[in-house]
Amino acid sequence: MEKFLKAAKTIRNNWKKSVFGAIVLYYGGATAKERYEINILMRAACKEAVKYGNAMIEYDRNPTLITVVLNPVANKRKAKKDFEKYCEPILHLAGLQVDVVQTTSEGSAKEIVENLKGTEAIIVAGGDGTLSETITGLLRRNDNANQFPLGILPLGKTNSLANYLFPGGNGVEKVRQLITACMAIVKGNTMWQDAMKIEPIAQDEEAPSRPIYAMTSIDWGAFRDTEARSDKYWVYGPFREYMSYIFNGYKDSLTWTCKGVVKYTPPCAGCSNCMYKKQEIKRKWSFFVPSTQAAPETDRTKLVNPECSMVNELCFKTTELQIQPKAESILPALTVGLGRNQYSYTEFVSEGWRRIKGESKINEVIEARTIELWPESPKTEEVFEIDKEEFDVKPMKVTILPKIVKLFYEPKLQY
Repeated sequence: MEKFLKAAKTIRNNWKKSVFGAIVLYYGGATAKERYEINILMRAACKEAVKYGNAMIEYDRNPTLITVVLNPVANKRKAKKDFEKYCEPILHLAGLQVDVVQTTSEGSAKEIVENLKGTEAIIVAGGDGTLSETITGLLRRNDNANQFPLGILPLGKTNSLANYLFPGGNGVEKVRQLITACMAIVKGNTMWQDAMKIEPIAQDEEAPSRPIYAMTSIDWGAFRDTEARSDKYWVYGPFREYMSYIFNGYKDSLTWTCKGVVKYTPPCAGCSNCMYKKQEIKRKWSFFVPSTQAAPETDRTKLVNPECSMVNELCFKTTELQIQPKAESILPALTVGLGRNQYSYTEFVSEGWRRIKGESKINEVIEARTIELWPESPKTEEVFEIDKEEFDVKPMKVTILPKIVKLFYEPKLQY
């Protein structure tokens, strides 16, 4: 009892040091526990991968070659380290021949994929920006290269599509997500996913630009601008997104008014009017992976749909606009979402916080096969965000490309 009282007195007389020591002890214990759990996960994943690596292959076939497009500066330069620590060992143990190509600048991934030869699968190791560039490079090719299975390792700051395919989190859950993404590649489960073809509309004497391709969304408006500035408030740690709404909700620098005209055609399953524009998928090669979902084989070029070519117009004025592929839709379609016309400061902050928590989202207004977006006299500093990459606000045409990208995915999480 005397020792206990003496210890309590010492803590009371040195309470600052005691609090600091308690914090250090807590975080030290939490870090040790996290490392232990990660080691258990990696050990189990490596044992599973070795089973695939020990499997026999045909005598006249080399190990499967996959090309990893790695963005080493993604996620504040953590991507390369995380890839080498958590992903590369699993891929090698599974018997895959891994060729890693690092991007060197913006647009580098597009050039790498457009000129890529001799691979059987492409793996994107980065975030949404690297994925968008890879998709663009892949679909710009004219040699049916979209048949290459595409894997996604969520190593970037934002990983919208990867988070949909492989739900994850931070710490141990992040490692679990990376393991699941790697094992999806190893196991070879694939599915076909829709993409958006985005073509800038040339005006006056402008030279036509090459199309870009996206998988998730096109965003424009005040909410997009606020989310893009959240990193400026890094000092607030996990609350930086909330603080971004507090500090930016009243500023005129946000895009509070999105105005213009949307011209759109209705969704179509495929007919003589629209199928001839689509890239037909001809299977010339068989890959090492069994496809669980095949691309659609029905010949619809002789079908007639009189509604397919009908063009509708919608004038809009709103605080935000979003275009994205419609998930789990019978017909391949794009959705256009429009927000409210105006918000007060408190309404804007409250709505932003609800979106951070996933409790609110923009309302869908129309569904379409093709969309022409004509912004009304945008300010020079306004930007679209296409798969988390910024582009100047200009007229553009967006077309849904159904089942055009072949992705590795995991039907059932194993870890």
